[in-house]
Amino acid sequence: MQTNTRDDTAQSALRAILDEWLQASQRRDLDALMACYAPDVVAYDAIQSLRFVGRDAYREHWRMCFDMCPEGGLGLRLQDLELSAGGGVGYAHALVGCSDGSGKRESWGRMSSGFRREGGRWVIAHEHFSFPFDIATGKAMMHLLPDGGTRLMPIPPDMNAVVPHLVCRDAAGAIEFYEKAFGATEMARLDKPGGGGVIHACLRIGDSAVMLMEETPQCQVNSPATLGGTPVMVHLYVEDADAVFARAVEAGAVVLVPLADMFWGDRHGVVLDPYGHKWEIATHMRDVSPEAIREAAAKLSQQAA
Repeated sequence: MQTNTRDDTAQSALRAILDEWLQASQRRDLDALMACYAPDVVAYDAIQSLRFVGRDAYREHWRMCFDMCPEGGLGLRLQDLELSAGGGVGYAHALVGCSDGSGKRESWGRMSSGFRREGGRWVIAHEHFSFPFDIATGKAMMHLLPDGGTRLMPIPPDMNAVVPHLVCRDAAGAIEFYEKAFGATEMARLDKPGGGGVIHACLRIGDSAVMLMEETPQCQVNSPATLGGTPVMVHLYVEDADAVFARAVEAGAVVLVPLADMFWGDRHGVVLDPYGHKWEIATHMRDVSPEAIREAAAKLSQQAA
């Protein structure tokens, strides 16, 4: 634990509490970990909830964290720790690294702790963990390193685990359509030398990436225009389904399913773009219980029978 602080008695006591906290978390010792907190601790953790009030509530959260991590996981360490204390209260902030136990996959976040002296012992009265996030994607930036560098991620930070990759006849035209219809922005593009189509392109629509390429029949890469259609639909959530649906139709899409308020809580419709790809356009309007969705689906099935 790298520390920047003066070595007086109160600050040494705060360091000792944080050492107990680290060791208890590494041992997965829930009782010892909770002994570091005040009974009325207020915690702002980086996951699951906006806040946890009281040691009992925070205990259940830590139990969940231990259960999520494999045995030997949740390796925590602090860097650039700063401490101050006086008059029965103390404060600390640091960068906190959390690894899977192997040390190969470690993410760094930020931690702030408030301390209070109770009955001759210092305890953590407030704790706050956070990660910076990417405004474009809304994803936590868990690849940042304390030295200002970045960690190589198996899934690039600006990508999701599942990325649609559309094959289009006239991919350049498709890019223009998606820009007009869905507000897509071009992130990357590689054209064939001397013209003749797009080898690869990556667009961002909302918080997601969509890849495109020119159809290449000689490589068994065919577009819906060549195949005579597609069984695949791309589901697009937007803030205003009516506006996006109308813009897509104006840009040249064909309506397959008109927009309507659906029983599962979405306003939803389907269009076919000029390049043969189907897009479900939706805005979530209300939360519906699973039971109500099943009942509504059963009624529709009876009516269709």
